[in-house]
Amino acid sequence: MKSTSTDNSKKVAEILLDIGAVLFSRNKPFKFDSGILSPVYVDLRLLLSYPKERTYIVNQLVNKVQEIGLPDIVAGVAISGIPHAAWISGKLNLPMVFIREKPKDHGRGKQVEGVLKRGQKVLIVEELVSTAGSSVVAIDAARQLGAKVSDQVAIFTHNLKKAKENFKGARVNFHYLTSTIEVAQIAREKGFLKVEQVDLIEKWIEDPEHWGNNG
Repeated sequence: MKSTSTDNSKKVAEILLDIGAVLFSRNKPFKFDSGILSPVYVDLRLLLSYPKERTYIVNQLVNKVQEIGLPDIVAGVAISGIPHAAWISGKLNLPMVFIREKPKDHGRGKQVEGVLKRGQKVLIVEELVSTAGSSVVAIDAARQLGAKVSDQVAIFTHNLKKAKENFKGARVNFHYLTSTIEVAQIAREKGFLKVEQVDLIEKWIEDPEHWGNNG
C-alpha cells in the first residue's frame, strides 16, 4: 500500500470529516457486511452531493494515476467505484469499463461491462478498501479477459492487514489518498476524538476480527 501523510492526504481527510463521511462511534460499534465490528463507519457516497469537495478529491486521484503512469483503460468496481472511474477516465481522456461482483445471470452473462481487450493495461478504481475482497474479484475478472493489472487506486483505506495480504497475493500495488488513522488523527486535532479513542481505533486496525470481543 502506497501513501504517505502529505498536505493533500490531510486535506482529503478533513474534507471527509467536514461532510460527515467518516463517523466514529463512542459507544455502539458499527457492523460490516462481513460481521466485523468497527468503531469507524465510512460513507463516501456522500461525496456525490458535494461537487466542490468531490472535484478536489477526483483531481487528487488523477494526480495519483499520473504518478503511477497512465493505463490503457480505467475500470471501476461496481457500484461505488463507477462514478470515480468515470471522472478519472473523463479527465484523462481514457476509455472505461466497470466490473461487477459476479457475472450477470441473464443476457450475455457479462461481469465486465464495456470493451476490454486482451493485453490492455487496466487500472482498478475503488472508493473504499477494507479487506480488498471486492478488489481481488475485480482484478481476477479483468485478468480472465487477458488484461494486465498491476495497480489500483482508492480514496480511502482502513489499512487492514487482510487487505495488504490480498493485494500482495494478487501482485497489485495499492495506492490511496487517505486512511482511517489519518482521519482519526485529524479528528483528534480538531477536538472530536480523545487520545484514548484514537488508540482504540489503532487497536481495531491491528486486529479487527477480535476487536469486538475485546472492546
